[in-house]
Amino acid sequence: DTHYASSRGLTELRLVLAHKFKQDNGLDYNPDTELLVTHGASHGIFVALQTILKPGDEVLIPAPFWPSYASLVVICGGTPVQVDTDSQREFRLNADSLEKYINPRTKLLMLNSPCNPTGSVLSKDDLLAIARIVEKHDLLVIADEVYEKLIYDDVTHISFATLPDMKERTITINSLSKTYAMTGWRVG
Repeated sequence: DTHYASSRGLTELRLVLAHKFKQDNGLDYNPDTELLVTHGASHGIFVALQTILKPGDEVLIPAPFWPSYASLVVICGGTPVQVDTDSQREFRLNADSLEKYINPRTKLLMLNSPCNPTGSVLSKDDLLAIARIVEKHDLLVIADEVYEKLIYDDVTHISFATLPDMKERTITINSLSKTYAMTGWRVG
């Protein structure tokens, strides 16, 4: 089916994924030109970083964060920049503090909501404030949303790419492994 060499993923799977993104996230993706199936979310993040980064580009990573983010940035020639969060805001990224870390070398923001390891979920107000900063500084965003279904209470997950003018700036990373307990499976 894949003819051994690199593949965008099976057409049937990309069609189902386009439907999932539309239904669950309000995102309208063309399965032929806007979806890529990788052999895991980490590989998807690696491919995105490898495509975007030039040596010395900085990537903002809200902390605490999944350790592989920084390693993947370094492997791809970038410089990870830890953006501190605090327990007073339940480890949710504050747009005002984010701006303090931005300089001419800043290329990208790694956004993880719901967050691994803290479990924090960014609110719509949080996301809109972050989007204004992203647009103001012409940044790109990798939105790691693999934990979107693992939220509790009355919290709602909002895909960053659904915000005004953010779809073209955002690479959304998602996965079957967390939601469907399929870690280690490789599909599509």
